[in-house]
Amino acid sequence: MRSLAYHPLAQRVGNALGHLGKRVLGHVLGVLLPAPANVPIEAVPGARRVLIVRPNFRLGNTLLATPLILALRERFPGAQLDYLCGDTSASLLMHLPVDRVYTVSRRFITRPWHFVALFVRLRRIHYDVAVEGGMNSFSGALYTYLTGAHYRIGSCGKGDRFFNVRLSFKRAAHVYGNLPAFTRELGVPCPDHPVYNVSAEEHTAALAVLTRLQLATGATILPFIGVFVGGHQAKRWPSARWIDLVRSLATAGGRVIVFLGPEELRFEGEYRRALPPNVRILPPQPLRLFAALWGAAHLVVTPDSGPMHLAAALGVPAVVLLERDVSRKYAPQGEQDRVLVRPTTADAIAAVTAHPTWPDNIRATD
Repeated sequence: MRSLAYHPLAQRVGNALGHLGKRVLGHVLGVLLPAPANVPIEAVPGARRVLIVRPNFRLGNTLLATPLILALRERFPGAQLDYLCGDTSASLLMHLPVDRVYTVSRRFITRPWHFVALFVRLRRIHYDVAVEGGMNSFSGALYTYLTGAHYRIGSCGKGDRFFNVRLSFKRAAHVYGNLPAFTRELGVPCPDHPVYNVSAEEHTAALAVLTRLQLATGATILPFIGVFVGGHQAKRWPSARWIDLVRSLATAGGRVIVFLGPEELRFEGEYRRALPPNVRILPPQPLRLFAALWGAAHLVVTPDSGPMHLAAALGVPAVVLLERDVSRKYAPQGEQDRVLVRPTTADAIAAVTAHPTWPDNIRATD
């Protein structure tokens, strides 16, 4: 049975109620909690304990904040650097230079005492600095305030009342440019793309999966195209379009793995019936294993999604299929990345087969 959490109507209703609740709470706090005096960033001394606050459950949003880890490591050398994030995305931070990870959960709605206990624990740590990593996230700003950190750093905007160090910077045309602009105000650089590290053990586990799929021999991985057929609500393609795309690539000789997310598992039978047997279809994997497999691809095809940002973090060339113009500012910007807005299936096939990696990904080279 399909989980209610993945039902589009339930997601839309939940999002609408969440936005309404934030607006109401924002108005109330605007009356009760005036913005404190702003402390210049130059007056913030060295710190022993630093917390990054990005309490988001989407993989892409967590990945977008990862460059801040490297920037704060440089800005506060030797400090304990912790991270507050959503429980569904916490594993993305493994093997990055973070000391401790704390998580918020959607279950806190029905167990509010867990929410209270978390922030009691965080306040007892006595953070010198807490930095809101969403750059104008209301919940992130509120949570930053609740940590009780001495210096609460964030961007000017809707969270002004929660920060006593408010940074003003010019936002970039592309979302990947915002964090570098923000951290320049902190006096340090940061990467202009998400960061992610695959461990040796994770690479070995991915190699074992690819060996079972007959795409690896020993330590040698055959070039292949990874196709992620998921996406969030209106950003996704219907399964029939993905099937047409993948069938055409396989017919042209491409080695293809279709990656299913949890929301697409119900379509697994349809994909297996409609696609030729030489197309590998991979059901949902643990997130860290999925990332290691995704990173092993020579080329990936994806909608606007968490795996799209993961490809940018792993340095894998991507053909990105967008359904909205606004999504352009989130798409990867690498030299070998190709971004198509509202493409036809023929457009997508042409972009993949014209990609510089295509000759490596076809079976004729086996």
